[in-house]
Amino acid sequence: MAEEYYDFERETRRRASLAEESLNEQLVGMVRAVSRSVSLLREVTEALASGDPEKLRRLHTEIKKVKERTESMKEDALSYLARLGDLLDTGSLYRSVFLRLTRVAQVSEGLAYRAYLAAANTTISSKTVLELMSRLIDTVIREFEKLESAAQNLTSKPKSSYEEAQVILSIEDEADDLYRQLSFTLYKELHNDIVGLMLIRDISDMAEDIADLIRDASEDVKFLALRRVQQGY
Repeated sequence: MAEEYYDFERETRRRASLAEESLNEQLVGMVRAVSRSVSLLREVTEALASGDPEKLRRLHTEIKKVKERTESMKEDALSYLARLGDLLDTGSLYRSVFLRLTRVAQVSEGLAYRAYLAAANTTISSKTVLELMSRLIDTVIREFEKLESAAQNLTSKPKSSYEEAQVILSIEDEADDLYRQLSFTLYKELHNDIVGLMLIRDISDMAEDIADLIRDASEDVKFLALRRVQQGY
């Protein structure tokens, strides 16, 4: 009796394709969630400039909720990856992106809390410091907007996804330059305000950390997009 033939490789490819589609959906969902906390950082800098601790308290609460939601989404994504085992050779890249996005949400929450402490305990009188801080945050937001676009195009337009992720590198260079300017200006203009100096330094360091995390996440997305382009998607 002839044995029934079953194409196991075809079934594996089908399962892998479905798994990657699911991971892409989870990636887009997490990016959209984190986008809220990153965009709120502009309001954080505005409230810090106007010395409004009550508004900063509310913003911190909202950003903290986003962080908690992102952490939950990350746990679901990592559990799904664990169930997949070795089915996807891109699994480690997705894991890396999920972890970095979660870290962006966590650092954003820390930044908002430092801003609240600064407004509640001191007055930042240097317009130059506040202007540089605002420009740095705006650059971080632009960087994340490109990452969001890259993630959204990953499945349907991988070439566009790659190009969007590539742009992030030049934006991150802008963030680095603003961070250096801000670091120097802090010590120059806030040397008589130790509390303000320490808190604003923390905020600027966290903004730089977010910029670096977005850059690193974009490198993973760029590789995922390049792989899809090479596979003819």
